[in-house]
Amino acid sequence: AILLVLEGEEQKSLETAGRLYDELSHFYAERTTPILALGGGVIGDVAGFVAATYMRGVPLIQIPTTLLAQGDSSIGGKVAVNHGRLKNKIGAFYHPRLTISDISTLKTLSPRELSDGLAEIIKHGAILDGDFFSYLEGNLDKIKSLDEQVLERVVSRSAEIKAGVVEKDELDLGLRNILNYGHTVGHAIESVSELKVWHGEAVAIGMLVEARISNKLGILDNNEVIRLRNLIARAGLPTELPPLEPEKLIQAMKHD
Repeated sequence: AILLVLEGEEQKSLETAGRLYDELSHFYAERTTPILALGGGVIGDVAGFVAATYMRGVPLIQIPTTLLAQGDSSIGGKVAVNHGRLKNKIGAFYHPRLTISDISTLKTLSPRELSDGLAEIIKHGAILDGDFFSYLEGNLDKIKSLDEQVLERVVSRSAEIKAGVVEKDELDLGLRNILNYGHTVGHAIESVSELKVWHGEAVAIGMLVEARISNKLGILDNNEVIRLRNLIARAGLPTELPPLEPEKLIQAMKHD
């Protein structure tokens, strides 16, 4: 059976999960019935959450079709839905039996969707692999023009970086926190903007805010902040905070 979920972050809800439980029950899904999550990050999260909780867990196969999902969110086993405006508050660690990434699906993305996915990939280079970051700087135009050879390398390396961290800290108790770079500020921007700012866009801004804080503390060199900002801008991502109320952002960050 094909179960449809509309696009958009607002679909990551208990209401959507409840509807999917009803549909799975209607089709007599059992504990051995696999769920195939075909789509982007939202689909992977919702389908993964449903797979983790329906009948105490059914097999999950991730088939990500966006750059964000292929290079990041389909890896690592975090599945969740939002609670009100709070991101990923209800969820589980539940790994797929298999993840299948076909880069030909990236040809279906709009320029904004492609840029949105680049944020997490840039993040992986920034936190753990300087050579990969340099590769992104040198090949960004080829990525944006959907050069298949370059995309294969980029998606593969990004997923490899994340998987390497997850293997060492599956439950996010220490090292895995590094993958949250840009996300404390980013999730707050998503929430306060009422999802008008997309996830990757918000994370890009969050990375720069946190990089500037690090620079002020004398931890990160100013030239590295400039490199990060330039790559984010060239990727078509925002580099400045949108006009949101600072107090609301601070309150939202306290929940992250």
